Formats: sequence, C-alpha cells, structure tokens
Amino acid sequence: MMKNILIKNTCIKSYRTLRILLTISMISCAWILCSDVLVQGEDNISAHTEPKTIFPRDVINFGVEYLESEAVMNQAFVPLLNYIGEKLGKQFVINYFLEDKDILPHLVNGRIQVAHFSSQSYAGALMNHEPDIHYIATVSNSGDTPSDFYHGYIFTRTDNPAQILKDLEGCSFGFVNQTSGSGYHYPLMLFLKKGIDPKTFFSRTLFIGEHPDVAQWVINKKVDAGATYDGNFRNATQQCGNCLRIIETTPPIPNEPWVAGKGVSREMIEQMRQILLSISPDSCAADGRSAISPALRQQLEIDSFTVHDPSFYQVVVDMRRYTKNISRKN
Repeated sequence: MMKNILIKNTCIKSYRTLRILLTISMISCAWILCSDVLVQGEDNISAHTEPKTIFPRDVINFGVEYLESEAVMNQAFVPLLNYIGEKLGKQFVINYFLEDKDILPHLVNGRIQVAHFSSQSYAGALMNHEPDIHYIATVSNSGDTPSDFYHGYIFTRTDNPAQILKDLEGCSFGFVNQTSGSGYHYPLMLFLKKGIDPKTFFSRTLFIGEHPDVAQWVINKKVDAGATYDGNFRNATQQCGNCLRIIETTPPIPNEPWVAGKGVSREMIEQMRQILLSISPDSCAADGRSAISPALRQQLEIDSFTVHDPSFYQVVVDMRRYTKNISRKN
C-alpha cells in the first residue's frame, strides 16, 4: 500500500509569498520538485505570478486558513486528510493561508483543489456565480448536540424591561468586532431589516473585542445589551445564574463548507462527499490514528460532516447584501 505523504505549504503574508516546503518520505522514497515562491495578489493572481509547481495527478492541494496555531492545525488536519487520502488513493498537500479570502483565487485557477472555506467566502462565490467553486459538504461541530449551524443572539439582562429590538432605542450596545459573524454581521442584518441604524438608534455602540467580553460587559452593566453566539450566551447565563435574556435570534448560521475548485471532477467530489459523510469516531487510518483527532474535535469543534443544497448558505448571501454598504463605511 502506498503511504500518504502530507506536504505542508505555509503562506507568509508579510513577504506576500507562498514558500513551498518539501517533505520527503523515506518509506516511499518519493520526492516532489516544487517552485520556491508564489506572489499573492489582493483579488487575483496574474499569469506571471503563478507558481510553476509540478504536482503528480495523485496529489490533492488542500487550502485552509490558520484557525489555530500551526501545531494545532497539523494535529487537526493531518490525520483527517491522511484518512481521506487512503480512501481516495491520493496524497494531500496542506496549504495554510493567513486570510481566508486569499484561498479563492487558487481554487479558481486550479492550484488548490479542495478547501475548508469560510461561509462568507463561499457566499461570495455564490453571489459572483463562480462556475469553478463546487460545494462538497459542511463541517459539523462537536458537543452534546452536534450541529452544522449555530445562532447569534441579541441579548440583555433580565432586569432590562426591553422585550423587542425597538425597545432598545437609546440604550448602549456592544458588538464583538467588525469581523465577527454572530457578534456583528448577522445582528446588524437583523437591525437593518427592521429599519434600525445602530449608529443613530443606540446612545453608543462599542466593539468590545471577544465574545466572552461582550457577555461580561452586559452582566456588569457596562453596556445595556450586546450580540454573541449561542454557545457563549449559554456559558455566560449559567455563570451569572440566568441573569441574561434573549431579545432576538438570528436565522441558523451555517458552519464552514468544504469546496472543490477548478478541474475537480464530479466523480471525485461525490467520492469525497461520501467519505466525509461516513466518518465516525471509529474511523481510523492504516496507521491506527483516528480520522477525528482530539485537536479537530476540541479546538476546531469538528467531529463529522453533513451535506446540504447550496441554498443552505442563502442566509449568508442575504447577510452580505444587507450589510455590504454599512460594513464598508465602518
């Protein structure tokens, strides 16, 4: 049996380069010659900046943003990709990116075949009718009730008389930060749908920084209300003795999809989809390692995969359309 080799590429944004690091397997005595530098563009990559990397047909380039430290990312994705690679008879190359948006050009030009994509980036591809981006599956998070979506909450203290969004007029409000989905973009969509401009509706709005901080600011009456995701709300309300109350809930926010890029056949997409759907806690690679490692389950909260129609991500498209102009102004 051919051993799967994982070759790690690291995207170093400070130099705007993608340096290819070679991994040589002593077991298979195989080697792959890679180019040294790939210059990254903001929105696309011109022909002369593309890498002249030569990959055999049995290699799949996998793209993912740094979600944790490199050590955690390796612990999470190497066992999973080794398992999938064995099932497909392929070898995976992990390409780490500092920003998720930089993965898209590589999917479109075929340099990345498969990616763990953000929901917002996938929604952007749907909005732009990208013909070369194909949905494979959706990651499902770990926990007592595994799910492939979550909710955002607009919440306040139980001693606040506000019952609906309109009742918060003149209050102070805390968002997480301007990149947060459940802590900013989706709550903003809820406000805008009801004709509320947070800048003029609230006495003041703040970007507090992290989800737990927003909850603490509301609990400690530093702000009157805030936005966060369901898991953080549950943790906070348990810690304060049910002192918080939900005013409004976002639609289900889909977890991240895995997508295929240009040149990946429908047959390969379906094969990978079925492998992902079949993964269970008992799934192990030939070396005995579980496909779902503790790092994948605990740090990244992924323990399984589900499949939906791409319309599952329509709420993300709606959010981007509603918040586009205000997000740019901010």
